[in-house]
Amino acid sequence: MARRYGYMDWMRVFAIVTVVGVHVVSKVINTHTTGDWEWHYANAIDSALRWCVPIFFMLSGALLLTRDSKEQIGEFLRKRLGKVLLPLVFWSAVYLAYNIFQLEEEYTVGQMIGAFVSDDVYYHLWFLYIITGLYLMAPFLRLLVKHMDKTMFHYFFAFWFLFSAAVPVFTRATGYEVAFAGQLFAPYIGYFLLGAYLVLYPLPKRWLPTLGVLAIIGYAVTLYGTVSANTGREAGDFDDFFYEHYYPHAIFVSLFVFVAFQQLGNNLKSTPLITRISTATFGVYIIHPLIQTYLNRLFNFNESTVNVWVGVPLSWIVIFILSYVVIRLMQKTPVVRRLVP
Repeated sequence: MARRYGYMDWMRVFAIVTVVGVHVVSKVINTHTTGDWEWHYANAIDSALRWCVPIFFMLSGALLLTRDSKEQIGEFLRKRLGKVLLPLVFWSAVYLAYNIFQLEEEYTVGQMIGAFVSDDVYYHLWFLYIITGLYLMAPFLRLLVKHMDKTMFHYFFAFWFLFSAAVPVFTRATGYEVAFAGQLFAPYIGYFLLGAYLVLYPLPKRWLPTLGVLAIIGYAVTLYGTVSANTGREAGDFDDFFYEHYYPHAIFVSLFVFVAFQQLGNNLKSTPLITRISTATFGVYIIHPLIQTYLNRLFNFNESTVNVWVGVPLSWIVIFILSYVVIRLMQKTPVVRRLVP
């Protein structure tokens, strides 16, 4: 199944624009408290955007796990890991250099290696570690998908929901740690397989209203749960429990977004611009925090420029456009383009 899906290009573009928005409003959230209207403004936006990361995992699963490919495991891994490991090493070095020369942090060689191994170089690079792990598992998950029928998928998703979504909520509510091991149903594996399932067994259009209601409920839980969890906390001491990507409220929103785009599939044809942006999303994801940081450092241009009503949407747009332009230039440059595949 190697053909291109127009709606997936559109979904990927919306998701990367949304990621940039999340990192813009997060600055407001982390510098204010629930006693400030700016915090509530940013939380209302951020709570509506938490679907962006799950969508990337669902898209990867939809494309990688449903192809009827004859690739050997070695060839599969060489192609996929080659696209993520070199960028991971290079950009980790870039962000380490930023930490050292701009933030004046000090590292020994051992600490630099430790930061890289433990995903502690820069806040957004965690995604590359997760996707690397999923790529390593993809050849085996592809076999699983090939031999699972619809009923088996449903059992998998039931256990995934139990171990990854329901158990953490139970622990948060009661304080009891559940001892049952459910590592096979790790959060992002579930999204990976959910993307494949939705391609193989698309949900009928009549499900959209129900999914829409569940998405609205999910948004409300994220919004008001985050307010409740952070009331009385100081700026910077943020409880992000309800922002996690794999709890029930997040799953409902992410599922609705994917199915909504899928149902619009026939009306969402890839245009040259959408295709170009879609192929630049990996690079935009990696570089946009640097663009955001240096716009602030060099020009004092940030999410609070004028005020947050103006600063948030304005910086969101500018950061995305500049990130895209830089990545497109890098993609057109021999050798360098390997760093932003």
